[in-house]
Amino acid sequence: MNNFGSLFKVSIFGESHGINVGVVIDGCPAGIYLHKSLFLEDIERRKGGIQKGTTPRKETDEPIVVSGVFNSYTTGAPITILFENNNTRSGDYEKQRAVPRPGHADFVANKKFGGFEDYRGGGHFSGRLTVCLVAVGVVAKQLLLQQNISVAAGITSICGENDIEAGLQKGIAAKDSVGGIVHCEATNIPIGVGEPFFGSLESMLAQAVFAIPAVKGIEFGAGFAAANMFGSQHNDAIINADGTTATNHAGGIVGGISNGNNLSFNIAIKPTSSTPKEQNSLNWETGEVENFSIKGRHDLCIALRVPVVLEAVTAMVLVDALLVAQKMPKVFTEQAVKQHIYHVADKTLWEQAVAQNEAYEHPSLAQEGFIHLCKANQLQGVLDRYYVGATNIVLLTIAPDKLVNDLKYEIASSVNEWFPHVYGGINIDAVIAQKTIN
Repeated sequence: MNNFGSLFKVSIFGESHGINVGVVIDGCPAGIYLHKSLFLEDIERRKGGIQKGTTPRKETDEPIVVSGVFNSYTTGAPITILFENNNTRSGDYEKQRAVPRPGHADFVANKKFGGFEDYRGGGHFSGRLTVCLVAVGVVAKQLLLQQNISVAAGITSICGENDIEAGLQKGIAAKDSVGGIVHCEATNIPIGVGEPFFGSLESMLAQAVFAIPAVKGIEFGAGFAAANMFGSQHNDAIINADGTTATNHAGGIVGGISNGNNLSFNIAIKPTSSTPKEQNSLNWETGEVENFSIKGRHDLCIALRVPVVLEAVTAMVLVDALLVAQKMPKVFTEQAVKQHIYHVADKTLWEQAVAQNEAYEHPSLAQEGFIHLCKANQLQGVLDRYYVGATNIVLLTIAPDKLVNDLKYEIASSVNEWFPHVYGGINIDAVIAQKTIN
């Protein structure tokens, strides 16, 4: 159905061209910092219309948190998050209603629900609902952050090419869609997460991963290559009492249970079903097979938007498994970190603001650039781009809900990612910690 999880329970709802899509998260531990700004980075990563090869359909995707969060902290009650659908063109789907699209759920959905299904944009079967999964992932990542567990995914190939641009060009040249391979790695998972047989960590991950539209395969560690190896080659030799192994052909899971090594797996993403190339399919009004071409706004390569969604479902599974294994508390009384964004400021100006107990105001974009907030692993790139040679810098850990101005996003070429920034200034009491960079 539309639900997942034993203790960390997730339910998604909505249709591609409905009023909104959304998610309910039940069983989320209380006491986790969850300001709205934390959602923005991963939501930007999922969006179409930003990178080459993705759909031109753009939605603002501002998360509307309806319940379960109070004063920027989770309460332990169900968390409800909505995303409005504002950029729809339903007429594109009225025209092709008579011809179910090959590779899509059009035909089977019609048969299963007797013609009552919402067929616009794929309805409830649409990749549009992956924004709900991304929202769950943000919550789950905040929980994992408290236990120093990280999850990261990235594309390893497109259309059989390790060079992503070359793979996309193959699709463009063929005037067709293409697929790809996405790799996921999770670190610092404790030993003993997962249950034997049906509750195995692999079983749970596979179930969640196949909820991502367009996924057609998954392999852990050596995966299918293991079928061509000897047992002595595939076995991971244990080299210390912590369970560290010399190799990781098992992908961090043995007997369905985490063994303390990195969780490592790949997924296969099929070519986008909606392709401009002419195909043929049944016209169920005439009963004849006919040629047609799909119109509308679609991705050349849906794999480009999958990494952040894969991170999300992986984090979701890990949180549920950690709770089941009693390796995660139900209430967080102390935060390992308040949150993981930082502020780069001019030292002299900052010290003046502190001395006068006033908001820090940036004097001019022309002098130094923006007031930037970025993840720690992006800090070097930001310094390289905007503060070359600068030594008069203070690194501030801040609470974004106390900012003077709202966050905005910009792409930094040095890190090739979107990151938040704010114009103007910040309140003194927004600073949680500071460190001088000389």
